[in-house]
Amino acid sequence: MAQIYDYLVIGAGPAGMAAAIETSNAGLSVLVLDQASSAGGQIYRNLGHADKQQTSVLGSNYGAGKPLLECFMAANCDYQSSVQVWHIETHTKGFLVAAIVAGETKSFLTSHLLLAHGAMERPMAITGWHKPGVLTAGAGQILLKSSALMPKEVVLVGSGPLLLLLAQQYRVAGVAIKAILDTTPKSNYWYAIPWLVAGLTNPMELFKGLWLTLVQRIKIPYISGVSHLEVMGDEQVSGVKYTVSDRVYNIDCKLVMLHQGIIAQTQMAQMLRCAMVWNERQQCWQIKADVMGYTSIPGVQVAGDGGSIGGALLAQIEGRVAGMGRVFNTPVVSPWHKKWVYSWLRFRVKQLRWARGLVDRLYRPAEWLSKPADQTIVCRCEQVNAKTIRSIVNSGCAGVNQLKRFTRAGMGACQGRQCGLNLSHLVAQTQQRPMAEVEPLSVRPPLSPINLGQLAKSLRL
Repeated sequence: MAQIYDYLVIGAGPAGMAAAIETSNAGLSVLVLDQASSAGGQIYRNLGHADKQQTSVLGSNYGAGKPLLECFMAANCDYQSSVQVWHIETHTKGFLVAAIVAGETKSFLTSHLLLAHGAMERPMAITGWHKPGVLTAGAGQILLKSSALMPKEVVLVGSGPLLLLLAQQYRVAGVAIKAILDTTPKSNYWYAIPWLVAGLTNPMELFKGLWLTLVQRIKIPYISGVSHLEVMGDEQVSGVKYTVSDRVYNIDCKLVMLHQGIIAQTQMAQMLRCAMVWNERQQCWQIKADVMGYTSIPGVQVAGDGGSIGGALLAQIEGRVAGMGRVFNTPVVSPWHKKWVYSWLRFRVKQLRWARGLVDRLYRPAEWLSKPADQTIVCRCEQVNAKTIRSIVNSGCAGVNQLKRFTRAGMGACQGRQCGLNLSHLVAQTQQRPMAEVEPLSVRPPLSPINLGQLAKSLRL
């Protein structure tokens, strides 16, 4: 028998925690399902168990989440960690969510659903990215936060604030960083200059970003203007080859960490057939939503980086706005001052979104990254390279979903998370179509791998 809740939140990051606090304080029955073993999301991962030394290494932004985490853990809501949501569908009573809890399949019913599952790193399909010895910067940070594990030596490759933050954390922790290979196009700096005014609306974050960039450039071998990267080695990584100003260079290394910004996770929303839009500024698909986070499907909301990338503070505010939006749509009578708070929070969302314009323009991915070399493996699960994809698209393939049937690209264990965006780019480029006209890769259950026993049990629920 499925348990029934007034509000079901998927994700216990800043957005999910803030929404759960707001709605549970209003008296609604709230369930929060989270994939991680402890609340906090990626930004505040393992914060509740981190010691002083670990918090010192990870920086002030990491420790800033403690008040929110403590408030969430004290809230009157049902919180379940280490949960793998593998299916969501509409139901006569609202929405049915199927998940794996402690190895068993469980189902939950809710009239209203909030998707606060956060973002994922943009897949950086360069030649050799599938080899042992290549990780993402996000994976490196997860290991650092959850287990205090770090490499002895590493080369950091890519662009974006997270790459610089990880470099700072590794440097403080004593990791030898052989080099930072920055792929940010120099033209991006000119495009971003007019948006410095927007950045000044959030001066502390702007100052931290500038200081972080300056420190890494001074303390670590920092190579900018990098293009046409290739991870070298046969069975495992032996080095990185890259180009700067038409000259080719090599760095010997055994571990490479890639990062090219983050993009919204949309798989759950796609499963519910929520309307999607192409965000040209952030170069990714995102869920279409109004100011309260409501999507095109009544009863479904989205908040935080799972909707549009904005960072921890914006995610927290959006989560609270979404929670208020849910409370306002119930018979629960809200205190008069809540309307004023809600108006102020909506203003802050608009302000922070505008300020985010500086980051989006400065770290917009280089165009060459969406044009992998023919030998580059684009779909790592099914080992499909760019040449095969271009050949099939040229033969008259209608789009990414037909391409998926022809090549099996997107049918692997990741369900297209690591190749879907790159497949869309290849289709758009080969057929000379705008990305907004190319359909995103379709999503089907299960969202994550489950065994036959768990699937059979779900059919009996």
